[in-house]
Amino acid sequence: MLSFFLDWAKHIGEIQTSLGVEATVTEGRPSDNSSARLDIDTPTAVARITCWRSGEFHAEVIDLETEQMRFSSQGVLRGELPIELQVAPFLAAIGIDSKQ
Repeated sequence: MLSFFLDWAKHIGEIQTSLGVEATVTEGRPSDNSSARLDIDTPTAVARITCWRSGEFHAEVIDLETEQMRFSSQGVLRGELPIELQVAPFLAAIGIDSKQ
């Protein structure tokens, strides 16, 4: 699951960077349950979604003006569904169309 997440995160990161939004993909150190994360900084929010090899993920969005959590979710990504559909609420919380 981690390789699918990495491909998706890099794709989203490239699109957001081309739109002038700071987006960074980071791979964790190799381990039994390695991870990768996508950080997105918009003018109004900071967001991070982390995925582990097991398929577990944690996503959060913090509003910069209020410093309040705008979105928080965790779960397990399922291989039979496109990642963009599974994380659509996370993307919507930062104003990204999940169909990108």
